[in-house]
Amino acid sequence: MAATSVMRPRGGNQQGKHSARSVQAKRDDDVMGTNDSSIVSKRCVSKLYFPKEPDFYQPFVARDARRNPLINRGYWLRMHAVEQVVRRFLAESSEKRKVVVNLGCGYDPLPFQFWHRHSSLCEHATFVDVDYPQLVGRKRDRILTSDVLRHGFFRGSPLPSTLPVYLRSQRYVAIGCDLRDLKTLGEVLDNELDISNASVLFVSEVAITYMPVTDSDALIRWAGTLKNAHFCLLEQYLPQGPDHPFAHTMLAHFNKLQTPIHAVTQYPSLGQQVGRFTDAGWPAISIARNLWDLWSDEDFTPSDLRQFLDTVEPFDEWEEFALFGGHYFLIYASNRDPEIATKTADPNLTNGSVLANGAALSDAITLTFVRDAGDTALTPRRFGATFKLNDDAVAFHGGQGTQQRLGTVDVLACPGSDMQPQFQQPRPVPPVPPPRICHTITTLDTTDSLLVGGRTSPAHALSDCWLLRSGVWHEAQPLNPARFRHCAVNVKVPRQGKSEGGVLVFGGKSSSADVLDDWWLWTANRGWCAVPVEGTARPIKRFGATISTTDGSHKCGICLGGMSNGLILADVWEWHLSAEPELHLRFVERTNTLHHGAQDTFGRLGASLLHHGNSLLLIGGVSRKDIHGLSDDFLLISNGPTIRIDKPEVKVSGEIWPLLVGHGAVAVSKDEIVVAGGGAVCFSMGSFWNSGLLSITRLENPPTQAWTLSTLAPTDQAPMQERDQVLQHRPKAMSKRKGDVKSKPTLRLHGKSHVQANNTAGPMSTTVPRVRLQSPVDFSTLLVASKPAILEDLDMGPCMRLWTLDYLKEKISPEREVVVHDSASDHMTFQTKNFQYAKKPFGEFIDGVNRGERLYLRAVSERSPFKLPTKLEDDFPTIAQDFRLPEELGEIKEKTHSSPLRISGPVSLWLHYDVLANVLCQVRGTKTLRLYPPSDVRYLDFPPGASSSNTNVHQSTNPKVQHTRPHIATLRPGDVLFIPPMWSHTATPEEGHSVAVNVFFKNLDTGYAAGRDVYGNRDLQAYENGRRDVEKIVKAFKDVPDDIAKFYLDRLAMELQEKADKFGKK
Repeated sequence: MAATSVMRPRGGNQQGKHSARSVQAKRDDDVMGTNDSSIVSKRCVSKLYFPKEPDFYQPFVARDARRNPLINRGYWLRMHAVEQVVRRFLAESSEKRKVVVNLGCGYDPLPFQFWHRHSSLCEHATFVDVDYPQLVGRKRDRILTSDVLRHGFFRGSPLPSTLPVYLRSQRYVAIGCDLRDLKTLGEVLDNELDISNASVLFVSEVAITYMPVTDSDALIRWAGTLKNAHFCLLEQYLPQGPDHPFAHTMLAHFNKLQTPIHAVTQYPSLGQQVGRFTDAGWPAISIARNLWDLWSDEDFTPSDLRQFLDTVEPFDEWEEFALFGGHYFLIYASNRDPEIATKTADPNLTNGSVLANGAALSDAITLTFVRDAGDTALTPRRFGATFKLNDDAVAFHGGQGTQQRLGTVDVLACPGSDMQPQFQQPRPVPPVPPPRICHTITTLDTTDSLLVGGRTSPAHALSDCWLLRSGVWHEAQPLNPARFRHCAVNVKVPRQGKSEGGVLVFGGKSSSADVLDDWWLWTANRGWCAVPVEGTARPIKRFGATISTTDGSHKCGICLGGMSNGLILADVWEWHLSAEPELHLRFVERTNTLHHGAQDTFGRLGASLLHHGNSLLLIGGVSRKDIHGLSDDFLLISNGPTIRIDKPEVKVSGEIWPLLVGHGAVAVSKDEIVVAGGGAVCFSMGSFWNSGLLSITRLENPPTQAWTLSTLAPTDQAPMQERDQVLQHRPKAMSKRKGDVKSKPTLRLHGKSHVQANNTAGPMSTTVPRVRLQSPVDFSTLLVASKPAILEDLDMGPCMRLWTLDYLKEKISPEREVVVHDSASDHMTFQTKNFQYAKKPFGEFIDGVNRGERLYLRAVSERSPFKLPTKLEDDFPTIAQDFRLPEELGEIKEKTHSSPLRISGPVSLWLHYDVLANVLCQVRGTKTLRLYPPSDVRYLDFPPGASSSNTNVHQSTNPKVQHTRPHIATLRPGDVLFIPPMWSHTATPEEGHSVAVNVFFKNLDTGYAAGRDVYGNRDLQAYENGRRDVEKIVKAFKDVPDDIAKFYLDRLAMELQEKADKFGKK
């Protein structure tokens, strides 16, 4: 929502005053911009979760936008929290009229929603919107021009009003007023509503925090002087201070937008916010809790409501949702005894988690940050799997990377180990696990580890399992139902006097969002078998729990935490595995035997539980109510007649604060645990990634060893040059702060790419990664990286539903003539011109495509095809409104060059490159593109000055093609392929036909050639100039003998190639 700041003064011609007003005007615009963003997100929430409700947001939002599930769930919680307070206020018994004043209302349609949802509560209530005059004026205009807003709820025509009242009805008032001008605001409210004799609720949802603190404090104090007043404040706070990774990212985001949130500087904690109200004369505070805590409150957010949300949209961003909710608070204050029934605030109002009274500090642990050394760095990843390869090496596999799900493995090895690299791959190359997240890999012994499940998206769990044996992946028996976020532990099964190693798996989530409660055991000899439970005592279904053995027998242990029904569980279960007389599990609930009962801190989602000394160390994750501080992230658990949970003393070596969410942790010895990876998407405010690794040791045993790092891309997702670097690269040491350590070669894992055993069968290929954008910032990152990517789950509008061939034929007109390529071959080639340009009626063209003819339409400008680039809105206006560029690609809009419509039958386009960056938006059919990086241009036979190749890469036997590194992108309807400049490409429909919109845009600030560029492939000005210079250089040697001319021209060519190679290394 927007918050009102200072209205700009009138008059005054001094330059200084004018400059000050200009700065203030810019700040006002920036703050109002927060309203524009939030209202789009709220509309998305409304359409998603309230599909049968009138669209109250439509008059204020120019176009639909699809937000990711995390933003949807976060805004839903904000809206729900405000609605609960307002609803309960209106439901209070009172003889006074009720007035709800929305401070910094922006375009929020709160009154209209209440008139629709809670009409009986609104009979004797008036809603008041207050914000910037210019914003309220626009809101008034849109209300009056909207049938839904005007006629549905005004009960007649608006009443006469004078400024600053912009709109007035029997139950609604819109006021354009500076919130710092409390005298005017008070007079207007008193004149219009006799506010002194009413029961009034002031609501500020992320609004007054944009005001200077002295001004917002004055507003809170003034509101408390009214006779019967209540105040609902929802905004950000810093439960663990400004240096917490989420808080740091959040503050940087608002500062970058030039909209700093001021209140957190003076009132960073919840206790200080409560003191802010009591100091301002508010005697009663009935709610002072963060939103994550209110999410878990059955009275505030009932379980059936939480479960309903999961049926609307697949959701698995729970830790990030907790971080968001834990940094926003709700305060409800009153200057009389409140009647709202809810849990009161914690009287201590401390920051973060609090261990139960009497919990002693136990053994100390030391955290040492191990930095990435030189150009060798751990791959950023979240929700991957971490495991020991052997006593000298650990591995980090898969997870969510910065742009895509990963299939890579980072391997850390002790520099003194005797391991040798294993590079010889058997032929044919063995398969490897596809990229995934939220899976487990459990070490069985020094040679074997088992990978189980995981997911791609929350609606696509994986059932495949893989055994890693001596560095080679082998497919194992799948586990059904498919699952992710399960927990797994290495066990020993006693069978006929011997112990058989295996992996015990519990719970998780399925593709249908069902939470599982089954137990499974895998052994090498028997594969998977369900494990029956003895008796009725057993853990309820859950996902994200943690499990560990508690002794050296690997036959018993504990399981704790996890989530079920949207709540983090705070229970502890002891498990015992036996095979006599038959395989079974026995459980004992130990929750009631906890020493000092630390329920608020040990119940966690996504934590790690590992052996450390003579205890277990619980690391990271998120808790049920509060945000962890760094020291809160660690708990020591000791098992015995009672289970003791203690908070260790945490010694930190250096300035570090990792975000222990989605991390990987493994015990490398009895006294050391290594943690790497992790981080979070910080709502819409950016992402935080942990770097380096964290070594956790007992204080008396500080870390002494360094680690060497190597990275292997075992799937087809890594470019060939990156894989070459893996095979040729001697691993470098990751160093502690005292310096580097020399390293020895380290183990690497065998893996597969789409590469032949030798170069005679074809070039190595790489699969273009699939990426889910969280915000426009992510697309900007892709532009900088300049690598192809398939963008998933974007909203391209109703074209996805409407654009059948018959629909296009009808809407565009069967009689309209278009120029198409009519090919005699499955693969068009520009060199041989095995096609002809044919002018056909559009209906005839569509009929031919339906019959399977080799026809291809690349639309051109209808008005001036040889001078102007085509744009969908200009050349196909009857269908243009069906297609919209996804909001996440908004950066393209102001840089758009053209947007050709592409429709093709079963024929491939020739290989070419585009000088302009572009996105190919696939609407119908599937299509496979082969893309070649700019460095491959030397192998692809592009004639001088031409952007089309003479090589048919589908059928070529030219040995030069074997040196290329094609990237393969298979597009499905709804996919958007980002094609960077100079990436040569060709496209082939995989089905009968393909329909797409191709949007070209300028992503360079300078360098484009002046003049006409119809197709977006005119070479840069520097290249055109350079070709002219080449001709001049050649002519300069015309009077020199040929052998001497060739000598010097060869030297010049070598010098030019050397400089080109230097560019390639940058």
